Amino acid sequence: MLALLCQTFHEALQDAELLFKNRRYQGATTRAYYAAFHMVQALLLTKGLESRSHHGVAHLFRLHFVKTKIMDPEYSQILARAQKYREEADYHHTMEFTSHQAEETLKEIKNLIAAIKKHLK
Repeated sequence: MLALLCQTFHEALQDAELLFKNRRYQGATTRAYYAAFHMVQALLLTKGLESRSHHGVAHLFRLHFVKTKIMDPEYSQILARAQKYREEADYHHTMEFTSHQAEETLKEIKNLIAAIKKHLK
């Protein structure tokens, strides 16, 4: 399962970068969130933790990695913000996704992913 999550994470991040390059900012933001979501799922598996829901993954991440000071609280905020953007893009369509917003989201997600990779080493 871990290998599949890692493959899915890489594909989602590549998709986000391609969409951003092609000025598809809403799609880039959504795929960036999914890259983070799958990476956090992989991190949770290292402790035998699993959740099928997006909110459950975020909750377990905060509980087992942020509150225990393994990961900085900033990363929980990044995940929550990206999740909010993804929900806006998929369900509400009330937010305009700009180049700047998508670029910031991608940058933050890459920082979160780098922190998780550092922890996993």
